[in-house]
Amino acid sequence: MSKVSHANKALTLLGANRIVNLSDDTLEAKSINAVFDQTLRSILSETCWSFATKRTLLNRLEELPAVGGGYYFQRPSDCVEVFETTANTWRPEGEKIWTLDPELGVKYVYMCDDDTFWTPKFSDAFECLLAANICYDITNSASRTQELIQLYEGEYLPRALHYDSGRQGEETVKDDAWINAALGRSIW
Repeated sequence: MSKVSHANKALTLLGANRIVNLSDDTLEAKSINAVFDQTLRSILSETCWSFATKRTLLNRLEELPAVGGGYYFQRPSDCVEVFETTANTWRPEGEKIWTLDPELGVKYVYMCDDDTFWTPKFSDAFECLLAANICYDITNSASRTQELIQLYEGEYLPRALHYDSGRQGEETVKDDAWINAALGRSIW
């Protein structure tokens, strides 16, 4: 699908006129253009979507924190949200990530605008949120906007999250040396 296809599905939810190009000189195209990327960033930040996840070791910056010690690492340029790190203590600070650890690996969601990776349920949720974000511009109806937000939060997003969680597999928790010793197991 293209951006125009996603836009037209959102416009259809509103009962609005469809567009041919995002560059059309229409209220619909201008409204979509104003919020498309922001809406995508917003829904991507909801969870660690399986199709938009990356893992990487970050480059440590030469700059050191002025107070509190630790290290700064460069946040990936395509990063929407960091969900996990190898550090016990960490904090995002602007375009940097601060930690006490001298090395830092992260699991993050990137700005995945290639919809060939999206799941159908994610596409539906995105289009509903996009419709909600342009609704007032197109329909001048605050109540219709609120209905779409409720539909997104109560139906579309939970479905997308549920579907995606089933695609992520399971993490096996391994016993550490303390648990093995407590249970009388050999660590070898």
